[in-house]
Amino acid sequence: MPKKSLFLASIGIAACLALAGCGTTSNGTANSANTTSANSTGTTAGAKGTADVAYAGSLQLTNDQYVAPAFEKATGLAYKGYGQGADAVANLIKSGQITPNVFDSIGTGPIEKVGTDKADWAIGFASSPLVIVYSKQSPYASQLEQIANGTKPLKDLFTLMEQPNFHLGRTDPNQDPQGQYFVMMLHLAEKQFNLPAGTANKILGSLDNSQQVYQETDILSRLQAGEMDASSAYLPQAIQQHLPYIKLPDTINMGNPADAKLYASESLKLSDGSTVTGSPIEIYVTGIKGTPDQSAGTAFIKFALSKQGLAIYRKMGYTITPFQVWGNKSDIPQSIEQEITG
Repeated sequence: MPKKSLFLASIGIAACLALAGCGTTSNGTANSANTTSANSTGTTAGAKGTADVAYAGSLQLTNDQYVAPAFEKATGLAYKGYGQGADAVANLIKSGQITPNVFDSIGTGPIEKVGTDKADWAIGFASSPLVIVYSKQSPYASQLEQIANGTKPLKDLFTLMEQPNFHLGRTDPNQDPQGQYFVMMLHLAEKQFNLPAGTANKILGSLDNSQQVYQETDILSRLQAGEMDASSAYLPQAIQQHLPYIKLPDTINMGNPADAKLYASESLKLSDGSTVTGSPIEIYVTGIKGTPDQSAGTAFIKFALSKQGLAIYRKMGYTITPFQVWGNKSDIPQSIEQEITG
């Protein structure tokens, strides 16, 4: 993975927006609008069309139900959203099967897969740790709750996961970074909790174990329906959907930039032969070249990185981090560069 150039910016978080109930939707398409003028978020005057945003599935609720309506109201532009595992989205963009003008990714790996002819820069702005969410309908619910509240040691979680009848859910590492992070988390836990050798592999089975792997966009709804005992998730997902969850220490949750070197001690070979290396979980956003309504896409990115946009992500459970620029800084649209450096 290319080295990241770190841009420190003082992020003044605006007063958090009041949020209404939590549900899950797939795509959010707004009423169309043609033009907008400069406003409080500094959106580029004259932008038109639709911000067509492809995103990692974990961002579905945040983007479609909260960021999108605020963006539409602030700019008068339209929004359309599409989500899957970030690697799957990257492959769809690369092949031309979808033509979004914005890509919200988890990490820069999926953006690299898109190819520099379509995306050669990205900006990181928020992070999130992994957690284990669980079903209150599970026969293991009382034990999981005791682990969550600290009356039982966290080490017991991994013993439970090994049980033959314990139904664990995770996303496909070949399609989604969350699945990759989860596998590496288990291997870190095996070492740090001095678990018996092979514990992580015993819990996981094969890399793409069909008994465990679900689509990122529906895994939590399946958990809520009682189809599994526990699942991997990002902390904001647990908060947004009011799910009971078990916190993991920074040393294994892949969410603390201060532990980047520790995370990098783990790597994972995927089915296509490529290898991913552990890194802090970070949301990166980029524009996609050669797609329709470029100005609307730029306006969306600028809004997401504005004080108002960042306040929404913060309210939804993400940790706002100093802006990190990956790739070719000179290709970042001027209005976006002004937002992150101003």
